[in-house]
Amino acid sequence: MLDTADRSTLVDFTADRLRQMIFTGQIKPGEMLPPRKQLATRFGVGIATIHEAVKSLGAVGLVESRPGKGTWVSHDALASVIHPSFILNRFGPIDVAEVYEARLMLEVSLAELAAAKATPEEIERMMTWLEASRQVIDDDEEFVRTDWQFHMTVAEASHNVLLQAFYNLARELLLELIREVIRLPKVKEEASGMHLEQALAIAHHDVDAARDAARRHMLYVGAKMFPPAPR
Repeated sequence: MLDTADRSTLVDFTADRLRQMIFTGQIKPGEMLPPRKQLATRFGVGIATIHEAVKSLGAVGLVESRPGKGTWVSHDALASVIHPSFILNRFGPIDVAEVYEARLMLEVSLAELAAAKATPEEIERMMTWLEASRQVIDDDEEFVRTDWQFHMTVAEASHNVLLQAFYNLARELLLELIREVIRLPKVKEEASGMHLEQALAIAHHDVDAARDAARRHMLYVGAKMFPPAPR
């Protein structure tokens, strides 16, 4: 029988896995959680552990439950962590350059952590999203969507839920500018090549190469976002 400390750690681990599924879009706001027996099998824990993990997520507003109906992800699940409107209401307009700087730091850190921690399944999903991006290279909105799924899979592979939430915030604050940048000539093709370098580095668990690839990509994006003024 597990002692109290071991059981608490197991519940925390299970709750963290569920949070990752929510933050990375595997279970979207409004969608039902898989049956608890299925989750127990997937995570290799008991039903009681799943019950406690779900209860802890409900306490912070990530999920809602109703007897006879089941448990679903709250419609404002991500907003319960950090939402762009909170930042804008609290601090007023944010300097886009500052948001970019924050995203650059997050991208590099997430790539390093992913290279150290990514599972084979996460690496496979990265490659799947890269291929999906290549297939929709002529569709700007679909490219933005699949590109974001790649980035969020890298974030998930960091196994740091708080960094994922910060990254989601930075991306949302830059979304409109991102949409403008990817319409520039050759940006999608060149960015895709840099993403592949990063994914391969993560697949080989090469922390230095993953960090360098992520940094090169973000410096490239920064140069497109903030081109030097003509003289």
